[in-house]
Amino acid sequence: MSEILDIAKNISEEYDIDLQKVVDYLADALKIAITKKYGDEAEVRIETDIESNVFDVYVKKKVVERPMLDSQISLADAKKIKRGVKVGDYVEELVDAKSLGRIAVTTIKNVISKLLRDIEKHKAYEEYKDYIGKIIVGEVWSIGANNNVIVDFKNAVGILPRREQGINDKYVVGENIRAYVLDVIEEPKNVKLILSRTHPGFVKELFAKEVPEVREGSVEIKAVAREPSRRTKVAVYSKDSRIDPIGTCVGSKGVRIAAIVRELGDEKIDVIKWSADPSIYIRNAMSPAKVISVDIDEELKKARVYVDDEEYSMAIGKGGVNAKLAAKLTGYNIDILRISEKEDSSVNNEETEVE
Repeated sequence: MSEILDIAKNISEEYDIDLQKVVDYLADALKIAITKKYGDEAEVRIETDIESNVFDVYVKKKVVERPMLDSQISLADAKKIKRGVKVGDYVEELVDAKSLGRIAVTTIKNVISKLLRDIEKHKAYEEYKDYIGKIIVGEVWSIGANNNVIVDFKNAVGILPRREQGINDKYVVGENIRAYVLDVIEEPKNVKLILSRTHPGFVKELFAKEVPEVREGSVEIKAVAREPSRRTKVAVYSKDSRIDPIGTCVGSKGVRIAAIVRELGDEKIDVIKWSADPSIYIRNAMSPAKVISVDIDEELKKARVYVDDEEYSMAIGKGGVNAKLAAKLTGYNIDILRISEKEDSSVNNEETEVE
């Protein structure tokens, strides 16, 4: 069956896949085809040698006087294969492709078609899995059940679940959207991308696209904390003292940050400077509120932050969002207190000591 090997070589070259893998796949296809002709109990052996251009298929047949089944062979024909054979023995007969019949040939064609589809699907999977953790652009195909957005890609389909959508996001069929790739799954029929527009990584990747210094590495995004559609805090840092990481990310007249805010549906973004000193870092993370002092318990990863009484509401933020994001960003459990509480405590302690 050298023609089978020729088919394998053509597939290997056209789809850039290992020849031995294709040969093995086609061998399995032939076993299925032969089983259809000779029955489920048929024993099939396939011998392949790419270098010697060998692709031989053997079927084990029972020696009988008068064959009634495809799985049987006459004593006369059996003796041509093996000397001394007798009725009741088994011999392996080389299968001719033409002898397989229409059903078997159709089976082989169907398996080859499936192989080609699987190759295309796997190539798509290999391509798209490199997008995990990155932003991808696709066309909105439909709004599915539970308001999940179905996104069309070349050789793949994207799912943007409702939970991964921003509150202010609007989707129109036929329009392109940008989304962050959470995962890529190779399913039996296609390749599926799980997307998000609420993941902190989406913001980080937007900065990389809009800010060349972030993309090139001279400005580093150390952490991102996000309450989707409400507020995001981004901690930035640069080893180069000549670079202002905050100004670089905001851009001249706020052009760079404005593009990111528009993409996020006018979500507020605080860009703060990262510091290896927890006290400074927490102070910066509380922006836009101004912090007077910070007391830190390193062992328990807790911090007390004191602000002016009039800054207290700002420090907490609407619905506690500012305090929550500062805690996420820094990794510290932050307790925000009015400075008057600290002063009252100091006065009380002094009075106790005098007594």
